[in-house]
Amino acid sequence: MSEALADVELTVPVYVDNDIEVDDHGICRIVSLIYVGDEQDECVEARVELDAVIDEIVEFYRDGEAYNQMYLIAHELTRAAERLRAVAGMIEDSEVAVSDLFDIADA
Repeated sequence: MSEALADVELTVPVYVDNDIEVDDHGICRIVSLIYVGDEQDECVEARVELDAVIDEIVEFYRDGEAYNQMYLIAHELTRAAERLRAVAGMIEDSEVAVSDLFDIADA
C-alpha cells in the first residue's frame, strides 16, 4: 500500500424524491429519484416492488421477538391507505358534483 495517501472528506448534496406507483399489471413499486449535486435535471431512478420490501421486513423480523415492529408497520400502512382512500373519495365526489352541476356527460 502506498504511503502517499491522504484522507479527504467530500460533501456532496444529494436530493431524493420518493413516490409510489402502481402499473397496469397491478404491481406496486416504490420509486426513488436520486439527484446528486446541483444537477436537478438528471437523476438516477431506483424502483423496488412493495411486495419485495414487505417480504424483506417479514424475513428480518420473523426470527425473534420483534414481531411488534411488524404490527407497527402494518398499522402505519393501514393509516396511510385510509388517508389515500379518503382524499381520493373527496376528489371523486367533487368531480361528480361539478359534472352534475354543469350537466357534463361522462366521456
